Amino acid sequence: MRADDILIIDGLKKFEAKAERKATSAIIIAGNHVADGLRCVHCGHVWIPVVGSGRKRGYCLKCNGVTCGGNECEACYPFEKRLEDYEKGKLKILK
Repeated sequence: MRADDILIIDGLKKFEAKAERKATSAIIIAGNHVADGLRCVHCGHVWIPVVGSGRKRGYCLKCNGVTCGGNECEACYPFEKRLEDYEKGKLKILK
């Protein structure tokens, strides 16, 4: 996918998807690769990077990965550690 590719749904231009070198997910519609996605290392949220969206994202130096920029993701609490704590019963809700 090139950085200038446009995602078109139902004949309408939705957004300009940004190509990622280290994508953690892919959006596939009807067998066609549409866009690359990224996953937050702290909460597990997946999003499609959009050129010029103005959304602020972050990067955790401890986890060495991108974060979604949410308030709850400012503190370093990796999703894998959160999942382990949930399985051990230390967390009531996995979110």
